Amino acid sequence: MTSSGFIAGIFPYIAAVLCLLGTAWRFVRWLSLPPHLKWTLYPVPEGLAGQLRYMAKEMFTFETLYKFNRPLWFGSFSMHMAMAGAVLFFTLYLAGWSTKLVVQLCLSALVIATIYIIGLRIYDKNLRLLSNFEEFFNVAFLGGVAAAGLAASVPHVPVSFRLYFLSLIEFHPDASFLSTVHILAVFLGGLFLIYLPWSKMIHYVSKYFTYHHINWQKE
Repeated sequence: MTSSGFIAGIFPYIAAVLCLLGTAWRFVRWLSLPPHLKWTLYPVPEGLAGQLRYMAKEMFTFETLYKFNRPLWFGSFSMHMAMAGAVLFFTLYLAGWSTKLVVQLCLSALVIATIYIIGLRIYDKNLRLLSNFEEFFNVAFLGGVAAAGLAASVPHVPVSFRLYFLSLIEFHPDASFLSTVHILAVFLGGLFLIYLPWSKMIHYVSKYFTYHHINWQKE
């Protein structure tokens, strides 16, 4: 088996499994830690419905960041919405319910947003003091994955990348028609999935503990 065959045919499954296992391990690990210091002054939404409304508003508007740092909010909100849109519309594209153009627009917005955030962290002296190497690396890595995906979305064979992902889903990966650009996009995407659970970007899980085990604990 060639290196390209391994990256396109086996590596995506390894990356997906490691991402899921890493996420599960960190969730269980945090769940087993001693109770955090209780924040008695933090407002607790009443009932499950109130908590869900609060979390939904924070997830889809980034209200707290909007109140305290508008420039960073603009970049962070744009980046997260573009990333969510890319995942959603790519899934719909695979199902035949969306077009490649919408996915490309989301990826383009994601690349621009990551460049904006890196520039802002360099330009703003307060953000620069709070930003370490990992902060820059994470955003640059995400932007690189998006850029590779964008480049791979303009293939020599118009439907090749879609057919490749459909073959992955069917557990019969066919990489025979992929170009070097496609292989690079798959490799970077797989590395990103493996890295994701061990980085600060795991706030898709840590947010649960921030609210339910710290800010909102009543006992």
